[in-house]
Amino acid sequence: MDGRRASRRTILRSGILAVGALAGAVGLVGVGERIRNAPLAATEVKRLTTFVLHGTDWHLNSPGLRRGELPKRGDVVSVSGSVTREGTPIQSGTFIASVQHLDTPGSHGPYSADQLETHTFRFGDGTLVGVGTASPTGESVFAIVGGTGRYLGITGSYTSVQSPLETGGDGTAQFKFTIHSGR
Repeated sequence: MDGRRASRRTILRSGILAVGALAGAVGLVGVGERIRNAPLAATEVKRLTTFVLHGTDWHLNSPGLRRGELPKRGDVVSVSGSVTREGTPIQSGTFIASVQHLDTPGSHGPYSADQLETHTFRFGDGTLVGVGTASPTGESVFAIVGGTGRYLGITGSYTSVQSPLETGGDGTAQFKFTIHSGR
């Protein structure tokens, strides 16, 4: 009698495993079909586009800082301004950023050598969002991490040079974009 129970248990276990394997195989076929029919499949050739945005009225804002005072390690500030796309006067918009001043190697005294910045470029036809680490002087590189509207599905990177009035700059900025798009 124990021998029959063991064999019955073995048969049931084998049947359950077979049903599970069949369900998994059917599921994988469905996944493959969805990948083949995806609108922007990985095999699609993507278009490379470059453009430049110019920033004006560039300001750094922080409730705890006076004009001319530099942010210290640990400070969080916001940066804002207006942007215009080079060669296309209708493509103007706004820029906002959240900036965290980091405690990184190379920092001197209370001042940060690097900042973690999250950028949002808002236009009438959508937004672009970028993230990266910036140096207070010179050009910095950012990754495009997302977009909405016309910019949905865009990937790429851009360089940035920013000069806010409050840190002794001329209130301008420049962003050079290289984007990949399947459209």
